[in-house]
Amino acid sequence: MVRIIFFALLLIGCGTTETEYSVQSEASDNKLETAVRENDDRFVNESQSIAASPIEVWEVVTSAAHAKELGAEFDKGSFIESDWKLGSPVHFKYEPNKTVSTGTITQLRESEFIQVDYDFQGVAYTEQWSIQPSETGSRIAIYAGPYTAQLEAQKVVWNNYLLKVKEIAER
Repeated sequence: MVRIIFFALLLIGCGTTETEYSVQSEASDNKLETAVRENDDRFVNESQSIAASPIEVWEVVTSAAHAKELGAEFDKGSFIESDWKLGSPVHFKYEPNKTVSTGTITQLRESEFIQVDYDFQGVAYTEQWSIQPSETGSRIAIYAGPYTAQLEAQKVVWNNYLLKVKEIAER
């Protein structure tokens, strides 16, 4: 089955090794940069160019109107629900309204960066979304993990998610 329920894999597939990750302060060029352990092959690190402004891309990622369309890239009937404010919960759900997992927004810079941290029975997992302006519009990047199982499949799922963000933002 190509489509994988990524949060379910996290619950059963993550190892117990802690991974260091943090968010640095603004760089001198006013772009928020992430600092993660380099060459860590347990993390998804995917990006996509989008012919839309960072604000438009942000709206796609954080809008409830697109949550189910984007969630379908992870699994049929899944979606993310949040108010997208610092400290708020992010719920991964299945229709009609079944919460599967909940993370917390621990870093936020509107229209530029979101970090959501999860704790799966003592196993830390993070997702970092970065949206930066580019010559052709924007570049969105996702850094997510750690995964100890099916990393390559998760890369495909996250790449499909980013392609769906692109499709919606460029409409």
